[in-house]
Amino acid sequence: MTITRLTDLFQSKAQVRLVEYLLDNAGSQRVFNQATLANFLGLSPSTIARIVEPLVKEKILLYERFEQGMKIFALNEGEERTKVLVDFYRRLKEL
Repeated sequence: MTITRLTDLFQSKAQVRLVEYLLDNAGSQRVFNQATLANFLGLSPSTIARIVEPLVKEKILLYERFEQGMKIFALNEGEERTKVLVDFYRRLKEL
């Protein structure tokens, strides 16, 4: 069992913004491509590529690459860590 450290999930302000955006959309089963995430967050696609890497490694995000090179991401809501993170975020917002 891998222990996730908060520093793995929240390495930078950009990564925190990405995680918060994904958590705000939890339960919607939405998928996002790299360019769309970059546009929504006002970041470059290369920044998105860099900051999603640890989230994919920790299984917080699902990742798929299509033939044309498009990268698709979705919150991995079946993963226990993600469920805990979603619950924590919802509770925090209720305070």
